Amino acid sequence: MTAITTDLFITKGEAKPMIRIEQDGLGARVLPSHAYYGIRTLRASEKLPHHGGMPVHDELIGAIACVKKAAALAHAESGKLPVQMGKALIRASEEVIEGKHRREIIVDWLQDISGESLNMNLNEIIANRALELILEDKGNYSVIDPVRHVNMGQTTSGVVAAALRIASHRLSQALIVSIDQMVHRLMVKKAEIDARLGPERLHWQPGTPAWIGRQMEEYAQQLRLDLERIAAADFRLTSGINAVRIGSDDELIGPKILFHLRQFAQLGAQLPAEVERSETNTEGFARLSSAVKHCGLNLSNLCGDLRLAFSLQPPGQHLELFGSAEAAAGESLSQVAFQAIGFDHSLGLAAEAGMLDRDAIPPVLAYNLLESLKLMGKGVNAWVAAAQHSPEKRAAGQ
Repeated sequence: MTAITTDLFITKGEAKPMIRIEQDGLGARVLPSHAYYGIRTLRASEKLPHHGGMPVHDELIGAIACVKKAAALAHAESGKLPVQMGKALIRASEEVIEGKHRREIIVDWLQDISGESLNMNLNEIIANRALELILEDKGNYSVIDPVRHVNMGQTTSGVVAAALRIASHRLSQALIVSIDQMVHRLMVKKAEIDARLGPERLHWQPGTPAWIGRQMEEYAQQLRLDLERIAAADFRLTSGINAVRIGSDDELIGPKILFHLRQFAQLGAQLPAEVERSETNTEGFARLSSAVKHCGLNLSNLCGDLRLAFSLQPPGQHLELFGSAEAAAGESLSQVAFQAIGFDHSLGLAAEAGMLDRDAIPPVLAYNLLESLKLMGKGVNAWVAAAQHSPEKRAAGQ
C-alpha cells in the first residue's frame, strides 16, 4: 500500500486543503492529508452512513487503544518491533486513551458485524500518528503499517472482547460509586424525615412521611445488594480476561499482551483460565447486564414511591419533604431505569443468538451494555445532586 501527498493548490482564489492518495488492492483513493484514518477505513465508512444507529462509546475506543498499547510493548520487548517504532506506537495509543483523535473514528457498530472496521480504524489512526511522531508522512505504510505493525499478533474478536471487558469495568466502577452515594443520601433523607416526625410517629399509610421514610431505608438495603451484584459480575467478567484469545500468530505473545493489559487497565485478581473458558464469550456480559437491570427495577420502584409521596404532600408544603428538583430528578431516573431494563432484553436476545465466530461479540451487546452502564450512572448522579441539600437549605434558597 502506498501514499502520495500533494501540495496545497489554489483554484479561483480559494485555498484547497492538501490531500494524499493511498492505494490498496482495489485501487487508489484520495484522503485529506490531515486525516489519521486510511484507505481501508474510508472504504468501510462508505458502506453505511456514519453513526447509522450505534455510535462507538468513548470508553470502548480508549479500551481498544489500551490493547494496542499493550501489544506494542509486548512485541517491542520480544524484539518483533524496532524500539523506536514501539515507542511511537505506544505514544500514539496513549493519545487515543487520553481522548485525542476521536473525530477520526468514522465508522460505527453498524459497519460490520465483527468489529473489523472499528479495529482497522484504530489501527490506521495509531499508525499514522506514530508516523508523524517519527517525522514521517502519514500514509507511508512501508515504514509503519496498520496491519503488520499495529495489529501484529491480534485478532479482531480478541481485541474487541478484551476491550469491552475493560470499558465495562471502568463504567461499572463508576456506577458502583454512584449507587453507594445514593444509598448514603437515602439514609440521610430518612434521618431528616424521622427528625420531623418526632416521637409520636404517624401511621404507615402509603404516601405519608413515616411510610416514605421506611421505604427509603428498605430501598437503601436493596441498592446495597444491587451494588454487590454489580461488583461480583464485574469481577467475574474482568478477572477472566486472561482467557481471551487476543492473537493467533504467536502463542507466546498473547499472554504477554494480556499481562501488560491488566497492568494498564488496573484490573484486579484473575480467575483460572479454565474457569472462564467454561462459559461462552457472552455469558459474563449478560450477567453484568442482568445485575444492572435488577438495579433498574429497584430504582423504578423507588421513583414510583417518591412520586406518590411528593404528590400527596399538602399544596405549598412540598419543601417540607421533597423539593421540585428532587421530584424532577426522580422522574428522569425512572425513565433511565426503563431504558436499562429494555437494553438488557435486547442484549439477552443477542447473546442467545450468538455469532458464527464463537469468540466474537454481537455489536448490539457491546453497545447496550456500555450505554446502560453510562445512563444508569448519569441518572443516579443527577438524583444524588438534586437531593444533596437539606429541605431547610432549599427553602432558604441556598
